[in-house]
Amino acid sequence: MTQHYEDSYLELTRREVNEIFMKDEDCTPDIIRVAPGWPIAGSSGVIITDEGVVVVDTGIAGDAPGRVQKIRQRTQVPFHSLIYTHGHLDHAGGAQVFIEDALKRGHPRPGVIGHENVAPRFDKYQRLAGRRAYISRLQFPRRPGAGASSQTPVPMTYVYPDVVVKDAMKFRIGGLTLEIYSAFAETDDCLWVWIPERRVAIIGDLLIGGCPNTGNPLKEQRYTLEWAQTLEIIAGKNPEYVIAGAGPIIRGNLIDVVLLDTAKYLRTIHDQVIDLLNKEFWIEDIIKRVKIPEDLAKKPWLAPTYGHPVFIIHDVYRRYTGWYDGNPSGLFPADSAGIGAEVTDLSGGAGNIMKRAEQLKEQGQSQLALHLIDFAIKGAKDTATRKEALLLKSEILNARADIEPSLIARNILRTGAVTAKDTAEKL
Repeated sequence: MTQHYEDSYLELTRREVNEIFMKDEDCTPDIIRVAPGWPIAGSSGVIITDEGVVVVDTGIAGDAPGRVQKIRQRTQVPFHSLIYTHGHLDHAGGAQVFIEDALKRGHPRPGVIGHENVAPRFDKYQRLAGRRAYISRLQFPRRPGAGASSQTPVPMTYVYPDVVVKDAMKFRIGGLTLEIYSAFAETDDCLWVWIPERRVAIIGDLLIGGCPNTGNPLKEQRYTLEWAQTLEIIAGKNPEYVIAGAGPIIRGNLIDVVLLDTAKYLRTIHDQVIDLLNKEFWIEDIIKRVKIPEDLAKKPWLAPTYGHPVFIIHDVYRRYTGWYDGNPSGLFPADSAGIGAEVTDLSGGAGNIMKRAEQLKEQGQSQLALHLIDFAIKGAKDTATRKEALLLKSEILNARADIEPSLIARNILRTGAVTAKDTAEKL
């Protein structure tokens, strides 16, 4: 299957790619990729030497015991170092499990290496624990431990780095050189690892098997241009193997294609947004005018199955300009309930709006229907009408989710549908 992936990526279905991703793979005899126990989580790159084992990314806390067990089935050599490619908890959340395994065996505590911005990230996660739990439920409602809403989020255990990297560092272990480089990409605390003796790059979420996750609508600023630059630097190393956070090991000639296609994809969106900003366009018109070259849009490794090109447009836009959308009416907006009431009255009542929203849904225009139904919800005169409008919104949200390829967007739409239905049933 791995060879098939190398030779014929274009012929693989998404299901086949996922099947490979959920299996461990040997990269070289001393470097392996340990797959996650849950699809939307980062892999671990594991370097095994006589002097110690280096683990690049530890997975989420609940998944880490399984990773430790799989590594221990291969070697009993102590863990030497844990390296975070960034501070997201599907990459750094399992560190304590690895440390506890070492201590139980009487081994020295492994060192933890991370970017200098990992500590501020963990501090932020502590400060915004409630918000983080909420957006995690929106983005990953099926992730283990997502749970239900809580006023007192369960405290997380964060293992802060012992060694911090600003720009780069390297060390030798077991005859191998580990070169560690920093990057701004999905986060401001990215690291990637280059092992020149094996021509292996371990790069975390710099590749995710689809459209890059820059501009995530639930998260803070990301770095589209620097992401492209980093992929170009990695391609310049001429690797023979790439272990990414998501997807199978990439091998041979396919590496340059995937790395450089992804960089080109990010650059073309970035440069078009910059050009349109300089021509005095605002976000709505920019979204309409940015065009992805057809040869890139068709590439399976750029499919919008997780990230989305519209999200990338937003990322670039907010990087270079403010939140104003160009319409002075929105500078100091009126309360949305008041707007909804006015529109509902002008429409002859919420029933007329709901009827038209239902028609639009049946015509396949679910997005336009969503905008209309919100007026009916806000402007409903009685509880029964509002309940009916909320239930219709739930149906429309599910219809919109049915045609949405991006997992992030689809989950937001689905959780919105559940929320609308729950709200209606509580009225």
